[in-house]
Amino acid sequence: MFTFDNIPAPQKPPLFSQLRGLLKPDGNIVSVVSSPDIYLNEWASFSTKAFPENRLAKAGDVVRIIVTDHEDARPVEDVLYTDESYREIYRKVGLQVVEMLKPLATGTEPFAWVNETQIAPWVIYVLQPN
Repeated sequence: MFTFDNIPAPQKPPLFSQLRGLLKPDGNIVSVVSSPDIYLNEWASFSTKAFPENRLAKAGDVVRIIVTDHEDARPVEDVLYTDESYREIYRKVGLQVVEMLKPLATGTEPFAWVNETQIAPWVIYVLQPN
């Protein structure tokens, strides 16, 4: 989960290509990545308000976020990738998206959600070889 969030853009295609090479013909890869929305909004356990420059970021740019549910307030640096960017990588390395999920909280969980019931902070891609 989130393995690819902080990997620079040029390194992502070779990694997915290597993963594709490990798959059996009927195998799947489940890739869980941060949605671009995670870097633009406030969350129960993440904050982006200190980083207005995230709003101008394009695919491949560094974005920052602070995890708020522990004492270490140093920002985490990730690399922004959009749905289109991920799909292009997958296509180039011979993977196809067979399912894409953007899970939302239901509001019944025992947490004080901020935006999680309306905006998905993560994207789950289920991939198969072409």
